[in-house]
Amino acid sequence: MNQTVQTAKRTCRLLYYGPANAGKRANLRMIHRSIPPGQRLALASEDPERQIAFEVSHGEGNTWQVLVQAVDSGKERFRSAGMSTQPPFDGIVFVVKSSAAALDQSLASFESLKAYLDSWDLDLMGVPVVVQYNGRDEPDTLRVDRLESLLNPWGLLSFPANAAKGEGVRESLKAVLGLAVNHLESQPDRQYDGRESFMETEQAAPPAPSEPAAPPETVEDLGIDYGPPVPGAEHGRAPDIGATTRALSDAIYEELRPPVIVPVKVPRRLLAGSGPVRLLLEVEVVDDDG
Repeated sequence: MNQTVQTAKRTCRLLYYGPANAGKRANLRMIHRSIPPGQRLALASEDPERQIAFEVSHGEGNTWQVLVQAVDSGKERFRSAGMSTQPPFDGIVFVVKSSAAALDQSLASFESLKAYLDSWDLDLMGVPVVVQYNGRDEPDTLRVDRLESLLNPWGLLSFPANAAKGEGVRESLKAVLGLAVNHLESQPDRQYDGRESFMETEQAAPPAPSEPAAPPETVEDLGIDYGPPVPGAEHGRAPDIGATTRALSDAIYEELRPPVIVPVKVPRRLLAGSGPVRLLLEVEVVDDDG
């Protein structure tokens, strides 16, 4: 087999993170199937459903090599002494199930994500993060607004999805890829610690991950937009990711009516002890009596 080593000018690493069986592998499987064979990149991976790579053009003569990996909550590698100061990701898709039965697992995974980012001296405002609510066709699916209130109070970009059918996969990928590339381009002096050559290209496309017996009809609609601009770069200068999120939050806030103040009393004994306490408020809107 003939192989040629190709070093891209820039690389972009995307991490699909979330609870086990939340749909991360389904996302990678659909992404892999939507990539033209000529743009797929070969990787030495024992499980191709957890790691795929492809090339995308951006601007004139600029090529990005994109590595997409899936990691279950609890199996991530926290930063430790002696490791590189650069995180092993440039953007994250937080994938969770939409079902009520999986809510506790999703909340625990969200806390794990924040702890993982903290180990790299990052937070949700310091790295592009997109939220994907997968499994929207399940019988006990929670409303998106309820999931948003519990898992996305920062107003990060989020997408409903059914990854097994290809729904929401392309939108999530386009969003995180665009945000990550913009974020990287805003840091021209960033050091990469030899990350540039993490893959090889093959003249023959690498073996595809295992596919469902009956391919969904929506696969043809998942094509990635190759060529300039990379999704999310339509507005010229790469924006600061924190400023963009703040602007989005401000815009949402300005559209709201005057706030309704509802007093809440919390017994002091519930706040005793050290460490942070999470307060979950269950609010029900009812008609006034009479």
